[in-house]
Amino acid sequence: MRLRVVSQIIGRFMLVFAPILASPVLIGLYYSEPSHILAPFIYASIACLIAGFILKHGGKSSDPSVKEALIATVLGWSIATFLGGVPLLSEMSFINAVFESAAGLTTTGISMFLTPEELPNSILFWRSLMQWVGGLGILTFFIAVIRESGGISRRLFSAETHKTDPGSIRPSLRKSIIELWRVYGFITSVIIGTFVALGMTPFNAITHGFSTLSTGGFSTTSQSLGGFSPEIQAATIPFMFIGGVNFVLLYRFLRGEASALKNSELKMYMQIFIAMTGVFFLGYMGSSSALLDSAFQSAAIISSTGFGTASLLTLSTAIQVVIIAAMFAGGSVGSTAGGIKVFRLKALIELVKTRIRAYSLPETAVNEVKIDEEIMDRSTIRTISVLFFVWVVVVFAGTVSVLALDGVTFEAALSGAVSSAGNMGPVFMEGGQMVELSWMSKSIWILLMLAGRLEMLPLLAIFNRSFLPDSK
Repeated sequence: MRLRVVSQIIGRFMLVFAPILASPVLIGLYYSEPSHILAPFIYASIACLIAGFILKHGGKSSDPSVKEALIATVLGWSIATFLGGVPLLSEMSFINAVFESAAGLTTTGISMFLTPEELPNSILFWRSLMQWVGGLGILTFFIAVIRESGGISRRLFSAETHKTDPGSIRPSLRKSIIELWRVYGFITSVIIGTFVALGMTPFNAITHGFSTLSTGGFSTTSQSLGGFSPEIQAATIPFMFIGGVNFVLLYRFLRGEASALKNSELKMYMQIFIAMTGVFFLGYMGSSSALLDSAFQSAAIISSTGFGTASLLTLSTAIQVVIIAAMFAGGSVGSTAGGIKVFRLKALIELVKTRIRAYSLPETAVNEVKIDEEIMDRSTIRTISVLFFVWVVVVFAGTVSVLALDGVTFEAALSGAVSSAGNMGPVFMEGGQMVELSWMSKSIWILLMLAGRLEMLPLLAIFNRSFLPDSK
């Protein structure tokens, strides 16, 4: 592996990330916040800028191998996570600051802040901005700093494996990603405008707009969206749902292609939403706002947004288990949502059907996995099967580890592992108990959040010594 090549890629990324780190200072100045709140943003930004300059000019400009691209991906997320936690050190411990940053950038949304309404506006803005930037993947910012030559940018983009095929938008990767960010920005603007029209303050509208489409779930209040009007809650439901839809489909739909709505993954995603709404309704029956809360919580769970209007801890154990299962599935491939993704779940279901059909078909019969009238490549099926297996193993290991370290309930440990690995948010544990978890348990959840955002396999691949020969 050529460290100088990786060095330059990371350096270019850090030069882009530096001004993002500094942007909350403008919010702080507007609200006349004290210097000890704003200084960490400036220090982190300057450190990022200097380190980026050194790495960029000490590196070597060359097309990376896939291994180098994966290492750059993992390092990019790790560096961003640590730097993102620096501005939070004025309010919390180191481990909690890194945890909050990881939860923001991976759009997981598990928060160490019990009363966010007491935080300075600059930090509230930073928490939501991290989620918005992380929504489509921080590493898509690489397209702003690398040239599209010899497949370098396509390899980097491919390392962010949960994104969809960009070629379905534009032949040029750079133009494809720019188009996706335009859609992302447009829908975010619509959400913010809607919130303002319904009575939110501009600041709350911006922060919740960032957290909604990114399916992150950070809020400015401890009540989450439960602290706002029923009209705002109702309007948030379709926006959360949209955050879990494949962005290529959204792009095509906004371009006037109504056929995009016929996608089988989208149909299954809708079916899960309807089914989960019914499950929540069983739990909230008797409440005056049962239907609204049920639809809201369903959209929040399946899209991995994690906003809340009603407590999940009051629900029966059976319903909590169903919720964990829905968290495992998550949203669509190519969306900002977490989970193993509906498309992959559908592919595995179809694979099981082929195995069952095989018993009644002749050996010469064509019996392949087919989705949207297209036969899936067997290598893709193998990858999905491996990813599913790794997912189960990682969640199991994370659950057992936290059970052993902190002695929490099984539901709390399992939901925490699924929520972290799936970048979901909800954990069946009181907020105070979560904050009091050991640094080791929090570190495990941080690793799970990063692994989940990187879709597990790239993170595991870089530790494999035989993973592809070094480029010469």
